[in-house]
Amino acid sequence: MLNRKYADLRHAPRLDPELLRYDPGTLPQAVARLGSGCRRQTKGGIVLGDPGFTWAVFLFPGRWHALTSIFDPTGGLVAHYVDVSTPPEERDGVLSFLDLKLDLLVPAGGEDRWLDREDYDAEVREGRVPLAWQEAVDDAVAWLTRERAAERFPPPEVRAFRPPGR
Repeated sequence: MLNRKYADLRHAPRLDPELLRYDPGTLPQAVARLGSGCRRQTKGGIVLGDPGFTWAVFLFPGRWHALTSIFDPTGGLVAHYVDVSTPPEERDGVLSFLDLKLDLLVPAGGEDRWLDREDYDAEVREGRVPLAWQEAVDDAVAWLTRERAAERFPPPEVRAFRPPGR
């Protein structure tokens, strides 16, 4: 089932997030530190969430992806995690998007990996991803692949971000 994700991470209580900043007019729109009650999150063999990690959520109007930059407790970049998704919209007072299940993991110093293709394909088979969205997803995947190959993604404002100190 497709799920809605919110920039302020209210959809993810298992992370025990502490919202450090939310401003829909800036990049990143949200920055949150994962709390002591965070349950470990791994994807593609990489730990993406543990207590003390910081997540910075970048949403781009009109784009069919959302990007979360993930930093360890020392502020070191762990990875950029890209949800292929509907474009962001305001819902319940905060920017949000519908996660379409297909993800791109860009580990720091590692090789890119597309994840959860089978989950996305299952959503398509179940009729939860309209044809127009499927075309947008294909375009987004092609664009992300091209931009990664040309070393233009993530964009400079994402690469330059560092989490706030303690």
